[in-house]
Amino acid sequence: MRTPTRIIALTLTLLGGAAHAAGPLYTTDTNPPAPLKWDTSNGPIPVYTDGGDAFTFDYDGVTPFLTIERANEITQFAFDQWNSVSTSTFEAQIAGTIESQTGIADVTGANADQIYFVENGYGFWVNYDTDGSILEEFFGVPRTAVLGIAFPEWSDGNGTIIEATAVINGWNVFDTDVQGNQIAGVFTHEFGHAINLSHSQVNGHMAYSSYTYAPKYPGVPGCGVEAVYRWDYPPFFGLNNADPYEIETMYPFIDHSGEASVAMSQVTLADDIAAISNLYPTSDYASSTGSISGTLYLKDGKTQYSGINVIARNVNDLTGDAVSAMTGDQTQGKIGPDGRFTINNLTPGEQYVVYIEQIAAGGYPTSPQSLISSAEYWNSAESSNPGTDDACDATPIMAEAGVTKTADIYFNGYANGIEFRPIVTGAFLVDMAKNGRSAMGTAGSIPFVWNENYGFKLLAEDIRVGNGSMTRNGQKLLVLHDDNGNGIQQAALWTDSRGPQSLGDLNGDTCGGGGSAGVSSSYGWAVDDTGKTAVGLAYIDVDGDGRCQTSRLGELVPFKWTRKTGMQQLEMPDQSYTSFPTWVRAHAISGDGNVILGGISLSRAVAWVGDDLYDLYDMFGARSAYAASYDGTRVALNGAPEGTLLWDPINDPGTVENIGGLTWCVDMDYVFFGTNFCELLGPEAVQEALGPIPVEVFDTSDDGSILIGRAGSFFMGFVGGIWIEDIGWMNFRDFFAKQGVAEASTVPFDNPISISGTGREITGGIAGAQAAWHVDIDQVFVCQDGADIQTGFPNGLRSKLAAGAEFGRCAHLDD
Repeated sequence: MRTPTRIIALTLTLLGGAAHAAGPLYTTDTNPPAPLKWDTSNGPIPVYTDGGDAFTFDYDGVTPFLTIERANEITQFAFDQWNSVSTSTFEAQIAGTIESQTGIADVTGANADQIYFVENGYGFWVNYDTDGSILEEFFGVPRTAVLGIAFPEWSDGNGTIIEATAVINGWNVFDTDVQGNQIAGVFTHEFGHAINLSHSQVNGHMAYSSYTYAPKYPGVPGCGVEAVYRWDYPPFFGLNNADPYEIETMYPFIDHSGEASVAMSQVTLADDIAAISNLYPTSDYASSTGSISGTLYLKDGKTQYSGINVIARNVNDLTGDAVSAMTGDQTQGKIGPDGRFTINNLTPGEQYVVYIEQIAAGGYPTSPQSLISSAEYWNSAESSNPGTDDACDATPIMAEAGVTKTADIYFNGYANGIEFRPIVTGAFLVDMAKNGRSAMGTAGSIPFVWNENYGFKLLAEDIRVGNGSMTRNGQKLLVLHDDNGNGIQQAALWTDSRGPQSLGDLNGDTCGGGGSAGVSSSYGWAVDDTGKTAVGLAYIDVDGDGRCQTSRLGELVPFKWTRKTGMQQLEMPDQSYTSFPTWVRAHAISGDGNVILGGISLSRAVAWVGDDLYDLYDMFGARSAYAASYDGTRVALNGAPEGTLLWDPINDPGTVENIGGLTWCVDMDYVFFGTNFCELLGPEAVQEALGPIPVEVFDTSDDGSILIGRAGSFFMGFVGGIWIEDIGWMNFRDFFAKQGVAEASTVPFDNPISISGTGREITGGIAGAQAAWHVDIDQVFVCQDGADIQTGFPNGLRSKLAAGAEFGRCAHLDD
């Protein structure tokens, strides 16, 4: 039986990211799966090459730049790299042309369908895509970005490959590559895929994407190993540049304009040698080399975890002798979570350290997963206890010929205390219900609801989520919906039983403002706990020109909607200080619906309380306000020079309480145009000159005793902060570290979004990144008289600290 192999198109891409462990590209659908392989027992596997007038033309489109003859030489050179691996039985040789076998003289985008998904015969079929048309017209990928595609195309149904193909992009050859030595790296890589090798990540991510502002390491960051930077960083930088000849051939990104691509055309590194030898081993491969095998588990010590890169590095040659494997790469998700890994081809007598890291980017047969705890080395006392299992504690393993050593790895994390768990990647959360059990967000343009009991639910495609909001129980969502199909959306309340119910607008739904969610005549920002009151931004057509988004005319106005009154424009604040009106919106509301917060542009905070309108910038210097307690008696005001202010508009609207902010040089360095003024002037001088770090408070608990927010900017970076009454401000990095939350150690939780009414649940993530976590802080730890004491949050924590305990677990007080 001849079986077509499913195409997952692992493309070799222009320089951009990172990779996958050197496992098989395809496996059988048996249980257990087995890698597809060529039968190497019958002599060299034949290779048939494309024809045409040239592999690639010069700019004039007429003069051959690299000839077909040169392309055939590079093809045989590339196969010879794999042929020459002494511990592998694989061999392939050019046996003729595609034309001699099929009658097709030149494969192009116009006739590619006569070659692909057609049984052409036993062997490798190598197509030279002179103008990039095969890639663009048949595979649908840009010739400007993809350098090649290769894969086994047919098997015999018993796990044996009988036909494979590769297409090499001739259009993308640089005019400086006069001999084709740089594009040769693409050939060798693609033929690796045709042999059934997947990608790998060993040194390539350092050689191509390690920068001074985002360094990468041949080991666990922060554990004393020196960073390795891009191979072509100018020498006057004085950096530890990567050796281009230590970039693994099967790394999935390549800069084919220089020496690195020449280096990648050669199969000389232990990782590439292991990849092909694992599939096509000689009789003495296993007995002459060492191996390390193990399983990666979650902190429960039972559940296996797939999709994490595991690397073994020779302690005496960290980059020159290293081999990788991805957990679960032999089963590729076909049998569920699989944390197993095996690293072969280790040099007997040498010592290796083993550690885990995250796959950075690319396409893989085994889905890469996020590190849900810290990266760490394996050690002989390996456990999940962060207090005793230091991520930097590495136990070297001596490789022995013919012996497989065991190295099981456990993600670090305490079984009790704070729970820090990922909710979603590749999507944004915009709000969490005050009950702490539901959240809403958007994946691209598709809105969804997450619930801790039933997981994710996608909403209808005609619903949009801008800055949506949820009621306390998460049953009602403030969304956008085009109720009459005229292309203009309105604010709407969605329920599972009734779908979206329009809240109306203020211009007869005739015009609106555009945004990432589409054109809207009204735009909902916040809803109270019951769904009886909603606020937002509406558009009006002041001058009657059919357009309604001219801020100087005051066409962007705040609205309040209730069940009884419908949508009404809120009183506009005085703007006599400016020569023309700007936009005004209402964007937050207290849980009981009595206090509404908003802003004039992005520079002045305002509030509506009953019949009163307050200009909070004039009163207190507040530039924004987003968070109010349930009864509105505590409102967090942002942007004042002295720090965050707490305002009680119900009982004492004329005064505020200053609660400060985070601390410069402790919570965040003050870096301006590359100069770190904390180092230049000292922390005390910076703090005295600047005052507290202003925190933009985003949300508060019901009673206003816990605030969450963000400080910084995209220019300086961000840091997330939490304020607890009677305790003060703390950045989330220290908050989690002192509690020993290993799962948060690699996540800069700098964008906390929502907090529950009790203050015990928080959602948020990383500024600018599509990912979100759910944090359960029902129980925390303090260190009292040298012992860890578990207590409730926040009241138990306040009580323990007041009695002299220290915040955090004893083993992590200095973290």
